[in-house]
Amino acid sequence: MKKIVFLLGLLLFAVCIPAFGQDAGDEVSAGSLSTFVGCVAIVSFIVTQGAKFIPFIGKNTLTKIACSVAVGIVLAAAGKLLNIAAFLIDMEWLQVILQGAFAGLSACGFYDVLKSLGLVGKDG
Repeated sequence: MKKIVFLLGLLLFAVCIPAFGQDAGDEVSAGSLSTFVGCVAIVSFIVTQGAKFIPFIGKNTLTKIACSVAVGIVLAAAGKLLNIAAFLIDMEWLQVILQGAFAGLSACGFYDVLKSLGLVGKDG
């Protein structure tokens, strides 16, 4: 059963995630970092798969949020260094780090971040 779920996850990564990250004029490519949404989708996929292999991340919400932000920053920095993220090329490094942090927060859900920090009650 785990192999089937893993294969479905790979299929999702190869087919669906690039569709989220495409521009109107660009062709779809696997693992597209051409937009912010593509970066969010890839961060979400990496952290979700990492939480399956490291049980502590999956059990602790704040650790999952911290991992999402860290992966987002690393992914954005790599995209800028390698010139593969089109929307990051003309930005300064502080802006790239902020884009990565926001991609990580978006990937784990900003409402979940506020809820785990106690800033939003159970009623919303």
